[in-house]
Amino acid sequence: MKFSTVAPLVLAASSAYASSLTRGYDVIKSRQAKIRRDVLDVCVGLDVDLTLTDILQNGKPLVAGHLDVCLCVSLIPEFVKSNSACQTASGLLGVAKVTAILEGLVNNHPDCQHCSFPEHGHSVCAPDWPCGFECSNGYQPYTNPGDQHPSSCKCPAPMTECNGQCGNYPNGCGSAVPAPPQRRSRHAGIAASKRQDTGPTCGAGYTVCGVVEGSNEYECVDTVNDVESCGGCMVPSPFGTYFPAVGRDCTALPHVESAVCKSSACYITSCAPGYAPNQFNDVCYPLESNPGPQNVTNSKRMFNLGPGVEAITEKATKRADVIAGAQADIRGLVKLGEGAGVVPKPKGL
Repeated sequence: MKFSTVAPLVLAASSAYASSLTRGYDVIKSRQAKIRRDVLDVCVGLDVDLTLTDILQNGKPLVAGHLDVCLCVSLIPEFVKSNSACQTASGLLGVAKVTAILEGLVNNHPDCQHCSFPEHGHSVCAPDWPCGFECSNGYQPYTNPGDQHPSSCKCPAPMTECNGQCGNYPNGCGSAVPAPPQRRSRHAGIAASKRQDTGPTCGAGYTVCGVVEGSNEYECVDTVNDVESCGGCMVPSPFGTYFPAVGRDCTALPHVESAVCKSSACYITSCAPGYAPNQFNDVCYPLESNPGPQNVTNSKRMFNLGPGVEAITEKATKRADVIAGAQADIRGLVKLGEGAGVVPKPKGL
């Protein structure tokens, strides 16, 4: 009888002790810093011509080159900077127009995929797997049974998780609440940011951007006018929803001597010797060795617009005047050093 009375007390005490351990574990776990980065992007493998419908050559839209690449919308700004066909097209139409063309090619492609990347995963676009990703911070890709590709990043045994990192922690994981990040600002007079559940905030007109020095540090940037972070962050914010870095350092553009940021777009004011801005002032192009006036009659001039692309001009009698606009037929002398130009057909020919 005494045993039956004591047993429930022992069981109750054991249950309470186990519950306290669970609560203690949950408290420690809740204090660990875990920043989710579920990235939404649109990706597809492209095998198409980069066609410039705003410019005609012999009555047909000009082809600036061929694109055979797996591309995501978030990667387009960097792709425009590095791809030769895109650089040529940018000299003719401007970076913003070429970026819009590429976005249309990706978003309107019948095989495009809307990708959601797991926590600790970052995009690695491949033609056979546009939504491909790799895992970071010690995590490994995990493929569910029966699936063709991984869908998550796991921390494999015997390693354990600690504050968003997967590794060996023989002394356990620290339970202290992470200290708030160092609060930095490029601009004097900006009020100190207040840390909220979604991360810190900046004053009106400024964006929270990451910094190279640390994964949890940030700075407040005016991406509309900042010449070194024009149009967006150079390093993504480490807080909240992940957005790719789309900013441009206008001072680091090829052959640029000076530039400013106007309404989130780079505007080149001067180029290195031997180069000049195009008509959109966003690319520096080489000047011709003899930039003086020319008089060409019944001749053909050819220039390389990209892999396998040539444009031919005939019967030019005047120096090229810069013309930007829709449906302009390329006829006449085109001067690469001053961007794209069109010479109108002389009267009487």
